[in-house]
Amino acid sequence: MRPASSALVALLNSNEQFTMADLYTFVLQGGGTFLYSGGNTAISDQNSGRDFQLGPRFERSRIKLMTGVQVDELTLHIYPKTTDLLGSIPWLQAAWTGQFDGANLTLERAFMQPYGIVVGTVVLFVGRVSDIDCSRTGIDMKCRSYLELLNIQMPRRLWQPSCTHVFGDAMCQFNRSSMALTFGCASGSTSTLIQGAPSTSNPYVQGLITGLSGANAGQTRTITGFVPGQSVTVKLAFLSLPATGDQFQLLPGCDHTLATCTNTFGNQAHFGGMPFIPAPENAV
Repeated sequence: MRPASSALVALLNSNEQFTMADLYTFVLQGGGTFLYSGGNTAISDQNSGRDFQLGPRFERSRIKLMTGVQVDELTLHIYPKTTDLLGSIPWLQAAWTGQFDGANLTLERAFMQPYGIVVGTVVLFVGRVSDIDCSRTGIDMKCRSYLELLNIQMPRRLWQPSCTHVFGDAMCQFNRSSMALTFGCASGSTSTLIQGAPSTSNPYVQGLITGLSGANAGQTRTITGFVPGQSVTVKLAFLSLPATGDQFQLLPGCDHTLATCTNTFGNQAHFGGMPFIPAPENAV
């Protein structure tokens, strides 16, 4: 059963006419929430204080309601114009470069009387983006409900030399914030290369960089290259071009080896790998 507000229940129980429109909410893995209207105009939901902008044209598959643990699927066909931007990146380019990989999607149905005055909304689908196929003019996006995560057939711990913990989680117990560094973006930066990196010997490759101010505030990216005193290279481009003076924070990364855990972080007691497993050999 889909929950609904008392005002929406009263409207549906009445004989009055109303209009409907789909509302799409995308939450990107690297940070950033984007709300889009599936109607003819932008829609403002005064009840929740959310504004859904008019973006690309959306077409979607039907929604099915069923009991059990079957994974629900939703297929979106998106037709962006060249003027439809995700931050400062065109929608097609954003999809090609992986900005939507693993993004969370919420689909709602808005009930309005008259058009533009939202009485209430009902959530139709919640899940994450799993498959993306791009063409020259459109994007085919397949989304699956979170029940898909139950299909992962993998044990909690694996017998392997490298550490199986997520760096900084409850099993690792290392405080990554103890090595956090903040710096200001220097001139000459691009969306994938941030100039002005601080001078330090701490390991930040495979770590995280998070925007603290400017157009990229709240966005987090994985660090693929770090030159002390010069620059930081990220794997996925920031949605907006960093401006000189924008503040960024660095968190260290870990290669999950015993040597790094012991010599760099002093966290050997919580190392989650099995480095002394005998190497595999071939019997003759």
